[in-house]
Amino acid sequence: MDWETVESEMEWTHKKVTSLAGWSVEEKTVLTIAVYYVLSQKDFNSESFLRTMDALKNRSGWFSPVKGDFLPMLTSFLDSSTLSADDAVKLLFTKQQTIRKTGFKNSVHSYLAALLMTSDPATFKAEAKQAKRLYDAMKKQHFLLTSDEDYSYAMLLGKANNDPVEQASLMRRYFDELNKIGFKSGNELQWLTQVLTMDCCSYKKERVIRAEQLLSHIRKRVNLKPMHYPVIGFLAILGCEDNLVEELIGFSNFIAKGELFKWHKTLAFSFASGYFLQQVIENNEVLGLSEELNVLIQQAIMSETIATIASTTTSALS
Repeated sequence: MDWETVESEMEWTHKKVTSLAGWSVEEKTVLTIAVYYVLSQKDFNSESFLRTMDALKNRSGWFSPVKGDFLPMLTSFLDSSTLSADDAVKLLFTKQQTIRKTGFKNSVHSYLAALLMTSDPATFKAEAKQAKRLYDAMKKQHFLLTSDEDYSYAMLLGKANNDPVEQASLMRRYFDELNKIGFKSGNELQWLTQVLTMDCCSYKKERVIRAEQLLSHIRKRVNLKPMHYPVIGFLAILGCEDNLVEELIGFSNFIAKGELFKWHKTLAFSFASGYFLQQVIENNEVLGLSEELNVLIQQAIMSETIATIASTTTSALS
């Protein structure tokens, strides 16, 4: 992986987004949008972006959460070369309405969860119901921590069709064990435990041991915060060896020195890990993943990276 090329691509994309957004959009929102286009390997096209934003505005009501900083973010996620702006927006709203009918709130996070559904209307109800069953089981395990911020993970993990009660119970077991060995209690630790159950719904002690090793090692070398805990989960379930971890650390520190992340150093690790882990999967540097699980983990990595960066904006994901 050519670090300079990645940095140049990020700077060029950021410049194009900035030229369109001007001073009307907060810098971290612009950064989030640029990160999304780079991670998804899409070119930023201002005309396509504006068409999609107009379609969203036309469809959203006065009380819709699709406003403020979230509007341009959601626009970037929907911007597509395969669907017209109107069709992409219509499909998203259909999915989100299906999710709401199962009991999820009308919030930013129900739209983000809708983005993770398939494009087959025949499966919408089943996907939404399975996600809600898992969410409810998670809520019973962690009543205070589980909120609409967990909708996306519930949607992703629900695709594996595991027993929701067993999976939520496993998350709680990992949570308690990791909390005892140095991971801070909170939403971020819950997200890490969700990642650890993504590919396997049975307890693995070696994952707890590996997570502790990764936490101890990485935080000595980068500005690691609880919001980065899910990255440790991905490194653990992918079985990334120490040489790959060292490469990630080097890449993150390189990115953190650049102009874009100079004032957002904690976000440098978020971007670097998202880009790096996707490359690891695409280059088949980890073995034993089914094609279905491969896609699921890549979706989760993308979602987590974007959510982590976006959540640092003042109100984008509130």
